[in-house]
Amino acid sequence: MSNTSRQLTYLEKAHAHMVYLRVVFFKWLIVVLGTIIILLSIALPVAFIYDNIRAPLLLTGFLMLMNLVIMVLGVLFVAHGLGRAATLRSTTDKLHGRLIEKRNTGSSGNGGGRFTTYTYFIDKTQLYWPPGAESIYKPLVDQQITVTVAMIDIRNRAKLSSLLNIIGIDKLKEKPLGMGVVLEFRKVIDIHGVLEKYGRYYLLRYQLQWAAGFGFFSALAFFLLTHSATGDWMSQKSHFTQAMIIFGYIFGSILTAAFVANKYPAVRKLLNPEYDSTPHKERLKGN
Repeated sequence: MSNTSRQLTYLEKAHAHMVYLRVVFFKWLIVVLGTIIILLSIALPVAFIYDNIRAPLLLTGFLMLMNLVIMVLGVLFVAHGLGRAATLRSTTDKLHGRLIEKRNTGSSGNGGGRFTTYTYFIDKTQLYWPPGAESIYKPLVDQQITVTVAMIDIRNRAKLSSLLNIIGIDKLKEKPLGMGVVLEFRKVIDIHGVLEKYGRYYLLRYQLQWAAGFGFFSALAFFLLTHSATGDWMSQKSHFTQAMIIFGYIFGSILTAAFVANKYPAVRKLLNPEYDSTPHKERLKGN
């Protein structure tokens, strides 16, 4: 990490603060989830006593053991959330090193599909690139790069983290030492420039556009699948036909969303000749 630094501009600080708020939000989300799990684990024996439920001794012992496991899980969630604190620095830093891509594959469960998330690091610092910059940084994986970042330091609270270390949970997954919010990269990313030209919340609006599109198609699918007429019509089809209809809807939604995203600037330009149709990748340069 280079010692060359300067104060964050107000626009850079606003962008980095949005990322910082996400880190804090997910931290407290884990704490709340753990608290709910603990409360539910307490409610089970209370319900047994209050309702005077009598069950075989073996079954009661098994339920109490499972309840204890659930309570411990809740405590670990709370300890994990409270055991780490984040702080946003007021100055920039330069990171230099090999860009590392890490893949994490998970499953939605209940026979659902698998999904893969990608995170990017320089040494042990996780990078947060601006949305829509994938075509810029993905080709640079395993190459040496230098980026200007706003650092979000992540530190462990000694007492709470010691609980996870004793159990061995904290060692199961390597944690980043901090997060670097990318502010400048070569001449293709300039966060201050893009926010100054297109508005303080431009990058947030860019993300919300995709989220709104996904939400619309999801809501439409939920409405169609839960509508009684649709259910009656689908029930008359074979399982193969039902699967093909669902696949066709998903595939068609993706194509429609891609077409709208591709043609939207051209349509806006046609309706309003003064509309700035500069592609997002070009806008990130801040020129």
